[in-house]
Amino acid sequence: MVKKLLLAIAILSLTCACAVPRAKQDSNPAYSTHQFTNHELDISWKAESTDKGVRIDGTLRNVRPDLPYTSLQLTAKLLDESGKEIGKGTKNVDGRFTGSEPFTIDIPMVRLETVKRVNFSYSYGTTEDFHRDDFTSVP
Repeated sequence: MVKKLLLAIAILSLTCACAVPRAKQDSNPAYSTHQFTNHELDISWKAESTDKGVRIDGTLRNVRPDLPYTSLQLTAKLLDESGKEIGKGTKNVDGRFTGSEPFTIDIPMVRLETVKRVNFSYSYGTTEDFHRDDFTSVP
C-alpha cells in the first residue's frame, strides 16, 4: 500500500513538473550577450551604447515552425534603478513568422548611465488566438 502511494505521488509530481511552462533566462552583466528561450520564442541579443543612445541587435526565432505567428511585435523598454521606464523601442515583423530573423532596436537616450535593465515584451497573433508575454533582463 505504501509503495503504491509513493508511486502515485511520484507520478503526480512528474506530471506537474511537465505541465509548468519552462523559461530559460540569463543574468549576464550589462552589455554582454543575452538569451531568452521559452516554448514560443528564442530571443538572443546584445545591447551596446552608441553616441545617440542604446542599440539592441539580436535574433528572433520561432521555436514552433508548425505554428506561424502573425503580426509579431517585440518591444524593449529601458528601465532605471527604480524600475521607471526611461526609453522604449519596437520591432515589428509583418506577415507570417515561422523561422528566424535578425532585428535591431535603436533607443535614443541622453544619460546612458541610468540604464539598469531592459524589459522586453512580445505579442503575436495566430490563426487561433492572440498572445502577449514579457521578461526582464539587464541591458
